[in-house]
Amino acid sequence: MLKQLWTAILDLIYPPKCPVCHKVIGVYGQWCAKCLTSVLLTREINMFIHKLVNLDTCYAVCDYEAGLKGLLHDMKFRQKAEYARHLRWLLYKGLEMRRYKFDCDLVIPVPLHQARLEERGYNQTALLFKEWAALKGFLWGEDILIREKATQPQWQLKLAERRQNIKGAFKVTRPEKIAGKRILLVDDIFTSGTTMDECAKVLKKAGAAEVVGLVLASGAQ
Repeated sequence: MLKQLWTAILDLIYPPKCPVCHKVIGVYGQWCAKCLTSVLLTREINMFIHKLVNLDTCYAVCDYEAGLKGLLHDMKFRQKAEYARHLRWLLYKGLEMRRYKFDCDLVIPVPLHQARLEERGYNQTALLFKEWAALKGFLWGEDILIREKATQPQWQLKLAERRQNIKGAFKVTRPEKIAGKRILLVDDIFTSGTTMDECAKVLKKAGAAEVVGLVLASGAQ
């Protein structure tokens, strides 16, 4: 009773707001209808167009546009981990609307290099997807795929440079955990797909039967 009263008082003083336009909404983490419509575009990305040969397919929940781009940028480069709540809400909303059923044995996030992880303090992909994976009853394999090589940020590079930059960056630490398994590989953003495709190559070389991707945002078709 006291907790409910305290929550009600806080809601009056600090009402929940849309993270983009700051319109007052009903639930913390939620987006208003207008801002949600501007980014929500759940779809399957065309692997053939992007010349990806290792990733079996990939699904994106939102367009990498408008306010979403700013929230992801701030979360990754300005230590705004609190935005994860709003981004998880988008993830749940998009997947609920499309009713995708992922038939996987294990969920693995695209890893950060240890130096980048220490600098940032968290892997933003884990903040977005770990809770969702638990709710779905999927096993979470954050320590199975690691990034051995410190690479340049992919967004700074041209396509050919991205492929070279990411080559040999990843390693499977426990192949026995993925042998014959169907992997759902998750990341925050899909741009060219080269990072996810390199991860899929390493996972399949270590014995994975299938690697399907899922990202929160992408500008790709």
